[in-house]
Amino acid sequence: MTAPLAAILGAVAGEPRTPAELARTLGSSEAALAGMLRTLQAGGYVQEAAPQTEGCACGPCALKSMCRNAGGEAAPLHLLRLTTRGEAYLKRLG
Repeated sequence: MTAPLAAILGAVAGEPRTPAELARTLGSSEAALAGMLRTLQAGGYVQEAAPQTEGCACGPCALKSMCRNAGGEAAPLHLLRLTTRGEAYLKRLG
């Protein structure tokens, strides 16, 4: 995997992020980031932390305690989180 994709994984690790937050963190535009996020999603490295049940915006996410949407009444943001495969890849890099 190329360095920019690994940088995105590192930015998502530990806290679900929106594409806009990732773009700011990485000094990129959302348009440029969109293609890389599609590549990571297609490869099974990231997934959307999508609503699963009422009252919980993140379902069975291991990062639920850190998520700004958990238990909130606001509409969920389009949050991305690492999959098990993404976490394993980052561990191999470290």
